[in-house]
Amino acid sequence: MTTISFIGTGNIAAALVAGFCGAPHPPERIVVGPRNAATAADLARRFARVKIAADNQDAVDLGDWVVLALRPQIADAVISGLRFRPGQRVLSLIAPVADEWVDAAVAPARLAARVFVMPSVQERTGPVMILPHDPEVAELLKPLGMLVTARDRREFVALWSVTALIAPYYGFLAAAVDWAAAHGAQAGTARSFTAASFHALGAVADRPDAPDPRALAQHAQTPGGLNEQVMRELAAGNWFSAVGDSLDRILQRLAGESQEARPGSTALPRPAALPRSE
Repeated sequence: MTTISFIGTGNIAAALVAGFCGAPHPPERIVVGPRNAATAADLARRFARVKIAADNQDAVDLGDWVVLALRPQIADAVISGLRFRPGQRVLSLIAPVADEWVDAAVAPARLAARVFVMPSVQERTGPVMILPHDPEVAELLKPLGMLVTARDRREFVALWSVTALIAPYYGFLAAAVDWAAAHGAQAGTARSFTAASFHALGAVADRPDAPDPRALAQHAQTPGGLNEQVMRELAAGNWFSAVGDSLDRILQRLAGESQEARPGSTALPRPAALPRSE
């Protein structure tokens, strides 16, 4: 019987549990910690294979796989009090800020991979990123979305940094929906239309044969057209450069905080700024 235990029962853990339970071949048992009682109870109510552990140590004891789904601010304090056993495989969803200590903290269990997923994993869609490649981890997680194996830690952290655009993406959608509603569209219709439009654009960009996003942006602009006008106005306001500048600071934060948070930890070198498209 394969049992996956979760230490931490927040939104991402709940999404993973839902994704596993809806997969074609779900694990026999999923154990969740009791700290977030409401979320744990909801998962146990929705899915028969979910069991609520007595405490975090109970969850570890029951698990063949143990998923660390904790905020970095509390991860050390929670994990340091737990006892792992040989043969267990651990997945860390902890943000990669000074997380080098996790490998030793879960010994004698093995940290099989560091993992990134989005809430969309509950619908088994979106990226599932792992570092390093591990055949058992890949087999476990590939039903949950598009499996991406990061080449190395530098790539892993760079791609993790890009996910800081999730809230701004929704903010961009919200601004468009609010504008349409203020100019005659019904709010529900504006939301559905805008979300469907952007979903379709993402699907085009994600095709294996899709052109580079810059080429897609160029193809969408006809001379004197509406898209050309908005691109020109946003570029004049340094809107696109600001995205890269913010991501530079996110990457610096992930690298820089690692030195401050843990003496002796190794920070990633900060790469040169990416070239900006004109």
